[in-house]
Amino acid sequence: MAEINQQEFNIEKTESEQKKRFKFQKKHIKIILILIAVIVLVVAILAFWRGWLSFSKDKVQLDVSGPVSIASGEEVEFSVHCLNSNRVALKNAKLIIDFPAGAYSIEGDELTQDSASIDRIAPKKEEVRNFKIRLIGERGTAKSLTIRLDYKPENINSSFENSIVYKINIGSVLIGLYLTAPQKAINGEEVSYALDYINNSDTDFSNLKLELDYPNGFSFKTADPKPAEGNNIWQLPQLNKGERGTIKISGLLKGIEGENKTLEAFIGEVKNNKFLKYGNASSVTQISSSPLIIDVTLNNTADELHVNADDLLNYKINFKNNTDIALSQLVLKAYFNSRVFDFKSLKLNEKGFFDSLNNVIIWSAAGVPSLALLAPGESGEVSFALKVKNDFSINNFNDKNFTLSVRAELETLNVPPQFNLAKLKIGAILDSKVNSRVVLAAKGYYHETTSNIDNFGPIPPKVNQETAYTIHWQITNASNNLENVRVTAILPQGIAWKNVYTTLNKDTTIEYNDRTKQIVWNVGKLPAGTGFLIPAYELVFQIALRPSIIQVGTSPVLIDESSLDGRDTFTGENLESFSPAISTELRDDPSIGFGNGKVVE
Repeated sequence: MAEINQQEFNIEKTESEQKKRFKFQKKHIKIILILIAVIVLVVAILAFWRGWLSFSKDKVQLDVSGPVSIASGEEVEFSVHCLNSNRVALKNAKLIIDFPAGAYSIEGDELTQDSASIDRIAPKKEEVRNFKIRLIGERGTAKSLTIRLDYKPENINSSFENSIVYKINIGSVLIGLYLTAPQKAINGEEVSYALDYINNSDTDFSNLKLELDYPNGFSFKTADPKPAEGNNIWQLPQLNKGERGTIKISGLLKGIEGENKTLEAFIGEVKNNKFLKYGNASSVTQISSSPLIIDVTLNNTADELHVNADDLLNYKINFKNNTDIALSQLVLKAYFNSRVFDFKSLKLNEKGFFDSLNNVIIWSAAGVPSLALLAPGESGEVSFALKVKNDFSINNFNDKNFTLSVRAELETLNVPPQFNLAKLKIGAILDSKVNSRVVLAAKGYYHETTSNIDNFGPIPPKVNQETAYTIHWQITNASNNLENVRVTAILPQGIAWKNVYTTLNKDTTIEYNDRTKQIVWNVGKLPAGTGFLIPAYELVFQIALRPSIIQVGTSPVLIDESSLDGRDTFTGENLESFSPAISTELRDDPSIGFGNGKVVE
């Protein structure tokens, strides 16, 4: 019994020792795993910090090599150096340049920003990118270019940016521009500008262009010398070294009291149809309050209207004393500046005199009592009406882009002493662009003599027998260029498209849809003077009729109404013209006698 108990004791002792060993081993395994985790974490942290420590933003340097002083308008070439002194490469590198005002490409396009992709900058390496631009500005000014480099280090997922500023001084001006303008002007008052230019270089220039950018509210009146294009562009075929010149401009300036009106001028060379600017100048005029207020309206609006030939124009001139003092003995005048006014149709609603030699209406106190004495705050009005000419001659290629201009002027010599003026005069201008007169004429023929198309079939047309006809579309266009021009018409049921046509206008295309039976003549651009200075555009095409028994005794329609639509490039208006339907009566073909257009059996 004692022996059995001893065996049990030994067994329990052995199990206890095994449990202690297992706990010990388990504890050591946990310690070992914790140590391994700590080691891995330390290695990761060290690797992470090693990556950061191998990159420094300060070791990425930007530098620029290039001129620090140039002549306005001169071509500038500079190089941007990107140096990576780190032990890690830079990826997705992109160079960005922000340009100041007055920066242009070599081709003449205005620049605000440019960029160049570098992609990768290897460790301890430099990448260089070259740029060419032109800068214009006044002498003594500085132009600042901001240069930025965006990139990512290869071992870091963060983006960085380094930047520098590159300054270039405008040390001289190849062609000097000098603007003279009034510091202050009364709203609606006539102002005068003077623009002086001089070739300061040792080089003769040719094919120069001088362009003015007028302020909003300026209405051009005259210039000496006259502009070559519009009212703001002058051509200088030759400007030798040391040569100078002056341009004088006058017009009316309107604006709000206290508003600054900036006039800007540019001069440069024209190459490959690009304006390469060499210099610029600007001047500011501030609007002062006006003692007189005057306004011109057309058809009850002071906004620009687009008018058509033969339109009736109803003008009003409103005026007001804007002071606290009465103004006396005023004279009001309305000047007309266009040969397309029909002065024979002029009707004055108040007593005035039309000077037909100078094309000006004059009103005084004799016909308008309020002009005798205009009390403080008092207003007055005159009105008149006249038409646009129905047909104005187109004699040469300069007879285009007509504008109707009415300039009103109100003045008095009896100026109160506080104004310190010998004469008080205020004016206003209203310009209205004239739409081109485009006319589509559709004509039908059986006996065709103007093309290589032969018509056939019986005349008068017979039931169940085919008779062919030709349709002529002719377009004339008077005074403005048109674009997106097309002519369309529908063929009635029973009329066949023969797919035979001819035109001398090779840039045009013809389409026919046999499901909709629509004919489309895509003309595209239509020059001013078409039908006047150059031949009218014309399309001749053939169609055919096979009459039905139920059409006996009638004159079937060969083609429905023809319509033209297109955009006037001068006024921006969409213009239309229509020509009536054509039947087998063929009123334009004198060889078809009366009654020969009716269908017979």
